[in-house]
Amino acid sequence: MEFLDGRCQHVESARCGEARYFLNARRIFNDIAKNVRRFKPGNEVAPGIVSMAAFGHTPGHTAFAIHSGNQSMLAMSDTVRNPYLFARHPDWQPAFDMDGPQAVETRRRMLDRVATDRMLIEAYHFPFPACGHIAKTVSGYEFVPTEWKPL
Repeated sequence: MEFLDGRCQHVESARCGEARYFLNARRIFNDIAKNVRRFKPGNEVAPGIVSMAAFGHTPGHTAFAIHSGNQSMLAMSDTVRNPYLFARHPDWQPAFDMDGPQAVETRRRMLDRVATDRMLIEAYHFPFPACGHIAKTVSGYEFVPTEWKPL
């Protein structure tokens, strides 16, 4: 993508209105790009942590499956931004998902996996304690938060 005088001249796969997200990513990563370790979805990024394609919310959006012994957790990132809306209604396509149909496909795939495998989940915008499990319902899924007990 090229910008002249702040105007979008060409944006490869994004509409010009979304160009600000690419500009912000470029601003953030420009100085540290040489130190960033790149990976492809499906790669183990650290022992026990496997990246997963979670495209739809944004291009290149990634979630992470974390395994330790017989325990596992899925860090869903922004795949299900609000569990009380988008887990219950996974087919909804909010404006902040850049590719709504792809986000729906990703959301359903991940919710099916965590419900079937009884994986612990966490996500950026979930309410405190921000982790729990997903139960499959007739119309969608339900977020079941973990019980939090202060020490």
